[in-house]
Amino acid sequence: MKLFIKIMQTNRILIASLVLSLVFNSCVEDNDYTVPESLGDEENKKLSEILGKVEGGEIELKTIPAVRALIKKYDAKQIISEILVKGYVSSSDRTGNFYKEFFIQDSVDNPTASLKIKINQTHIYNKFNIGREVYVYLKGMYIDEENTGDGVIIIGGRYDNFDDDILDITPSQIDNHLFRTDRTLALTPLELNLSQVSSEHIGIYVKLVDIQFPIDLENQSYVDPDDYFDTERAVESCTDNATFILETSTFASFSDRTLPTQGSGNILGIINKTYDGKQLVINLNSADDVKMDKPRCNL
Repeated sequence: MKLFIKIMQTNRILIASLVLSLVFNSCVEDNDYTVPESLGDEENKKLSEILGKVEGGEIELKTIPAVRALIKKYDAKQIISEILVKGYVSSSDRTGNFYKEFFIQDSVDNPTASLKIKINQTHIYNKFNIGREVYVYLKGMYIDEENTGDGVIIIGGRYDNFDDDILDITPSQIDNHLFRTDRTLALTPLELNLSQVSSEHIGIYVKLVDIQFPIDLENQSYVDPDDYFDTERAVESCTDNATFILETSTFASFSDRTLPTQGSGNILGIINKTYDGKQLVINLNSADDVKMDKPRCNL
């Protein structure tokens, strides 16, 4: 029953998102989506205040792995300690493949851990763009796994006792809990063969190397027109006899683009879990992150 309710809620949310997206796009002139690098006076002031409290010992700055260690299995937890965590945005909702969420990872090079931030906001990339340095003030926030045992650690602003779910950070909470700096750094993707991917890489920006789409997907698009929410497409390794799953939302702007099956190469994206938390997948920030510029390999 709980899964049915979640699916129905997700359906309504996604439909609402599509409508809002159409309205938003119709109001943007000249398709100018430039991400502002500088911060306003008010935003600078709040960031300075929170970092000043860290320097003064009022707030403890913890690493992402240390925050993940706060998880108590089978029990969503409200953080009551004065804790701040820093990370770098690794995902983007610009193409619609992520929705009301973004991942932060602990480093721009050789990252080791991530957190998923649930936020009641769309077009997040305009503010929390890829590589943006972000601080999250955790006191009063909730932390838990998205699904028990799946390794996707989420931070949210509220808790739903009925469904036993952590809910997103509300607009009224955002300004007091999410602080971006004026630094946007280039992330170095973690290069992995398919056989190397594990739950340790969830939320991390990776490059899956030496892969291709199976030839039986020729002329197929990223999303199956008959799917309601997500489509899973197989990718196969040219080097280690492994396979993996590329998952794409039906609301992604590139959903009807044809899969590049005529070559082999690399895929940049974010390691994640399926909706039910049972299987590892990779989600694209953009279809342009699929580079099949080498000849197909013989398997």
